Amino acid sequence: MGVVCPSCRTQTRVLESRRAPDGDSVRRRRECPECGRRFTTFERREPEPADVIKRDGERQRFDRTKLRAALLKAGHKRPITAVDMEAIVDRIEMVASDTGELSTERIGELCLAELETLDHGAYLQFLGTLPPPAAAISGDSDPERSVRVAREDPQSPPKAAARRGLDE
Repeated sequence: MGVVCPSCRTQTRVLESRRAPDGDSVRRRRECPECGRRFTTFERREPEPADVIKRDGERQRFDRTKLRAALLKAGHKRPITAVDMEAIVDRIEMVASDTGELSTERIGELCLAELETLDHGAYLQFLGTLPPPAAAISGDSDPERSVRVAREDPQSPPKAAARRGLDE
């Protein structure tokens, strides 16, 4: 069945077709033979359903709404538009669709790579929402590389002693 007119619900005809500026869709200019109204439609390829492999091995369908919400939360109060975030979700969804499945770790990596080029503050916000790597949980992480391990200069007094000295 073809596209119907939004005004009178009559079948419409295509006046012109061309590739949309984004390159991923087809723009069609249509006209209703009954009422004469003209309007534009965009046809986009429906991505193949993809699975997300959770950390515990469970599988669930890729949910772009869930991903968009996480990205918007990371970009809250940052100079990022919803269009920018939607483009990130589109790109990650296409990767998921092309491969058929993505792990949550891989999705996190893709989000970080996209946010790093877009806004460093949003990148850090999103990074803070991710769980620590498995190596850090098992104790195999290198403390020299960890940003969460506080380093003290061996020449300086311990922090607690320094605070006591200030309080006295």
